Amino acid sequence: MDRRKQWDLPEGVLLILCIMGGCFLLGGLGGYFFAGLVDGEGGEALGTYLSTYFYLAQEGSLPVNFGAVFWEQVRIPLGVFVLGFTALGIVGIPLLFCMRGFALVYSVTCFLRLFGTNGLLPALVLFGLTALFTIPALFVLGAQGIQGALALLRRSMGDRTTILSYDNGYFFRAAICGGAVGISIAIECVVIPPLLEVVAGLVL
Repeated sequence: MDRRKQWDLPEGVLLILCIMGGCFLLGGLGGYFFAGLVDGEGGEALGTYLSTYFYLAQEGSLPVNFGAVFWEQVRIPLGVFVLGFTALGIVGIPLLFCMRGFALVYSVTCFLRLFGTNGLLPALVLFGLTALFTIPALFVLGAQGIQGALALLRRSMGDRTTILSYDNGYFFRAAICGGAVGISIAIECVVIPPLLEVVAGLVL
């Protein structure tokens, strides 16, 4: 029973999840719009860069920078986790969700604009596999982080009856989310490079 309680999110979190989803969607719409502006010399330069990237991937000579991969996968979940311990998280966490939605949709849309439907599978390999683990983890961290930030805000406004949500369940869920991010790092370093060797020919 105690273990089940650690998995359960706090009451009233459904509305927060909907808000986080709206922020993610809003950022995604922004990414889609700005990807539509990729054209002319900028589009050609990006296309050349990506073609070179996939050529190296096809040859199996694409270097894997663990430090860069680690920071890329960790920075937004870590930012959401940290902001959950300050009242600023009420604003900061939704902004990070907008950024994550923007980055994901912008990247995939650029692939489709530059390479047509042939770019869909490489985009899913590059961004989709890791997103399967990081996006759910991000929503869990964001939902409980917003609740923590709201409680801190109420405390700062003089409401001493508000109970802070930083219990064992809070950190248990955060640890599970950290494990999911760790899996995404391993996937990007170990699984994605050989898969790119297979699918790179679709865009070359």
